[in-house]
Amino acid sequence: MSVFFLYPLFLFGLAAATLPVLIHLLNRRRLKRIQFPAVRFILLSQKRISRSYRLRHWLLLALRTLAVICLALLLANPIFQSGAGLFAGSGPVTLVLVLDNSLSMTWAGDGNGFKQAKEAARLLISGLNDSDRAALIPTNSERQEVFRLKSQKDVLLKELENIQIADGTANLSAALSEAYELLNQPAGQKEIRFITDMGLTGWDRFSVATLKQFDPSIALKLIHIGRKQQPLNGSVKEIRLASQGVGVNLPIQIEAVVANFGDNPIKDLLVQLSIDGQNKEQKLASIAAKGEVTVSFQTRIGQAGAHSGQVTLKKEGLAGSPAANFTLEAQDKLKILVVDGDPQTSLTASESFFIIRALNPAGERDSSLFLPTVIVTDGLNSVNLESYQVVMLCNVATLTDGFVAKLQNYLRQGGGLLVFTGDKLQPESFNQKLASILPATLRDKKPGAEANGEKIDKIDLTHPALQFFSDTILQESIKSARVWSYYRSGGKPLIALANGDPLLLEQKIGAGKVMLLTTSADRDWSDLPVKTVYLPLMQSLTQYLAGGKRGSLDGGIAVGAVKELSLPPSAVGKTLRVTKPDKRNADIAITGAKERAVASVEDNDRAGIYRLSLPAGAEKDGAPQLYAVNAPFLESRLEEISAAELQAKLKPIRADVIAVEALKAGGQRVDLALPLLALLIVTLLIEGWLGQRF
Repeated sequence: MSVFFLYPLFLFGLAAATLPVLIHLLNRRRLKRIQFPAVRFILLSQKRISRSYRLRHWLLLALRTLAVICLALLLANPIFQSGAGLFAGSGPVTLVLVLDNSLSMTWAGDGNGFKQAKEAARLLISGLNDSDRAALIPTNSERQEVFRLKSQKDVLLKELENIQIADGTANLSAALSEAYELLNQPAGQKEIRFITDMGLTGWDRFSVATLKQFDPSIALKLIHIGRKQQPLNGSVKEIRLASQGVGVNLPIQIEAVVANFGDNPIKDLLVQLSIDGQNKEQKLASIAAKGEVTVSFQTRIGQAGAHSGQVTLKKEGLAGSPAANFTLEAQDKLKILVVDGDPQTSLTASESFFIIRALNPAGERDSSLFLPTVIVTDGLNSVNLESYQVVMLCNVATLTDGFVAKLQNYLRQGGGLLVFTGDKLQPESFNQKLASILPATLRDKKPGAEANGEKIDKIDLTHPALQFFSDTILQESIKSARVWSYYRSGGKPLIALANGDPLLLEQKIGAGKVMLLTTSADRDWSDLPVKTVYLPLMQSLTQYLAGGKRGSLDGGIAVGAVKELSLPPSAVGKTLRVTKPDKRNADIAITGAKERAVASVEDNDRAGIYRLSLPAGAEKDGAPQLYAVNAPFLESRLEEISAAELQAKLKPIRADVIAVEALKAGGQRVDLALPLLALLIVTLLIEGWLGQRF
């Protein structure tokens, strides 16, 4: 039950109730007492009846004060309301109806929460009088809508029918800001009714400070869509790649982390992996209460390029987002040209032995992403570099002018070059012929015995090719290596020895990249080739030099997040077309940023696979052609905000929480203007009658 006023400004008139008292006090006579015997006799005779006169005067004062109070309240037009209220009775109502259409409403109300919310909204709209106005605001709006107050109930009901459940988290700040802005106009009774499941995920991100404006005097009532039973509650938390890269016809290991939000264990949960719409593998999983489990799948991709994938949870009665999308970029084999500058009759003694084993440990053509081809120095002049993604020079003594020209053109076109030094390499020749290519000038050779080797000390973990060193085991492995011979140089190292000398440097040439390893590729100058880290280091450097993000898994972004795309510089000024899961298209402008072109896709409002129509030539640079968008993971959590937390979040706005069942039971609204008018008339009549008697 509550009482509110249609015109609360008139309540300031209550101050006028003090006027009769002031007038009474100002009119009190201050008499000078002079004692006359005859008058004293009369006063003594009237003293007995003076008390009754004084009582009548106080009664008159009270009646006049009551009359002023009644008049002020009458002008403010008080309304008495009981229950949830359906706006019965007189007086115009200005209502903003906020409807929670976030994804969690799917599982509220024992599985039909959004349906219950619409029924409640329909009931409120139907209860409006002809003089009332209302607006309908969803918490998740797919576009920048302009909301207006309307008096036509049929229009409001049609808007209600068009509101659909969204894939994201409720944007409470935006919805409530719109509501207060609409109610900023002068009106009688103003109310905000917010129909919601009170999901904790949306309120976690809310604070009153995020509202553009608010008015604590406007009643905020939350119609709560609750649930009678706690369902099984789980969702896919993460999808990740557990194998090295994604290659055509190579085994791919994909892991899905599945979380259980509920207080009860989930048993016999079917977890299914599909790629390009085809079911690849499925497993049963059991998850402890509030626990997580990792489900591993192994599959193969038969064709290079972009692929869409999905992990789906299937169990009757399971609440939570049942599917998580991801994309795969499967690469054909990377062709690597390895130039052995110190070939030996014994294979293990050759300069290229360890690098070949690192790129293809099993030695079989279909067992690795990398397809290395070894040649000796004599074959350099006849080789076609365009057939390879990366060229490796291993202890090559010198280069011919013709090959240097081909190499420069190859790098400008986006090729990758990795240079190892060694005892055959002639630093003067490299410094002269590759002056514009090498990341640093080679200075003197630092010879040494194996026992006096330098430790590897600093690693740039921010570099894309070295981020895997965040793994403690691999970092310990490389720091256990010793380098006893190398060429000194300047430049900013990506990997440095303990004495500060660079071990690995990089320079970009046009669209290509060059890396210089100042020691040898074999074990003659260091024991790095026999360390655990050698294989992932060589494979990571090779993939980085090959360019792009080919051979990877992308777990996608959350609904509402911005997708940033990196494109080749030639795409600046062009447009990118995005096709959403619901087949709608959007054209995105491509702008320049440093040495790349970039595009930002902001309207990711639906979960699913988004397809990109790239400008001509962009796909050759490794730009993605697909990306995945998923429902926010925590939106599947069904935990609700408590009443105390809600009041703390909304302070100083006062919020009343009403169960949706109470709304269905209805309520009553009584206009108190008529009773107040009757009371005022009766008060004035009594005051007039008493005034004539004195």
